Amino acid sequence: MSEAVSIPEAAALLLEQKRILILTHERPDGDAIGSSFGMREFLRQCCGCEAEVVLPAPPPERYQELIGEYKTTLTPEEVAQYDLILLLDCANCERIACGPAVDPVSLPELSRPPMLNVDHHKGNNVNARWNVVMPQIAAASQLAAEIAMAMKRPLPERAATFWLLGIVTDTGAFRFSNTLSNTLRVTADLLDCGANLECVVNAAYYSKPLNQQKFEAELLETQEKLAFDGRYIYAYIPDELFAKYDFDMRDGEGVIDLLREVAGTKIAALYYRKGDCFKVSLRSKDQRYPVGPLARGLGGGGHDMAAGITLRGMDQKQVEALLLEKVAAVLGEREED
Repeated sequence: MSEAVSIPEAAALLLEQKRILILTHERPDGDAIGSSFGMREFLRQCCGCEAEVVLPAPPPERYQELIGEYKTTLTPEEVAQYDLILLLDCANCERIACGPAVDPVSLPELSRPPMLNVDHHKGNNVNARWNVVMPQIAAASQLAAEIAMAMKRPLPERAATFWLLGIVTDTGAFRFSNTLSNTLRVTADLLDCGANLECVVNAAYYSKPLNQQKFEAELLETQEKLAFDGRYIYAYIPDELFAKYDFDMRDGEGVIDLLREVAGTKIAALYYRKGDCFKVSLRSKDQRYPVGPLARGLGGGGHDMAAGITLRGMDQKQVEALLLEKVAAVLGEREED
């Protein structure tokens, strides 16, 4: 049975647990990191819980120092000892990062332990035992902070800093249209609790390795393309470019924003090969041209203004042609209104 619950109900549920396993999505970004580790700190310090985060693959290098220790794997027996799985910032089962202990697709069906799903993506299909899914909220970190605040306990500075990280990165430092008045109110509350804004900004925006800067420069110089009178901008990242600069897309948060910042563009796309498939990131900077429906139509997901897709059975030219076709439809639909 799957049930939608409110923020206060989620808070009460967490207070009833002693051992909580925290999971998020694969290739965690700032919000996944912020919501997960912020909740770990809060549950440990304020609720007396034995809370643990599992990240099977290394997180972005820029967040390593802030994160500290975490688990990389658990056995099925260890998973079964937890009272609850808290899933944060993950829109679908296939993207749950839980390592070899549990099949991500079957995870929500487990009777031991049950799952609380906390997310802010449209089209969330996890269908856990309990679900707090609020697409109108800017970040999963904001939701996590509001759940913690509903427990009426002081927020530790470290937890507040993690949640601030998630909010800052998922709003593009409050530049994106998902920044609403309640986003700023929660941010102010976190700052009042001692959240370290300098630490967050330095980690998110001023910790770029030199190899990444050179990688991005060559990407823009050699791969950037425009279409539809400059309203669509896109780039393909060839394998050779990754190898040349020893760059991994787990550290690629923000690369697509280099495309989005070009004047006159409405939709940006960045794609690259990973194994036998292509990973596609999509961004819109005009609410009249949402990319979320486009992504969901191709089996992906995300927000109206930021979404992603995994495409299989295609080569690079076919991916490029498919994206051109779908983006043309999005732009054309609006032109006919």
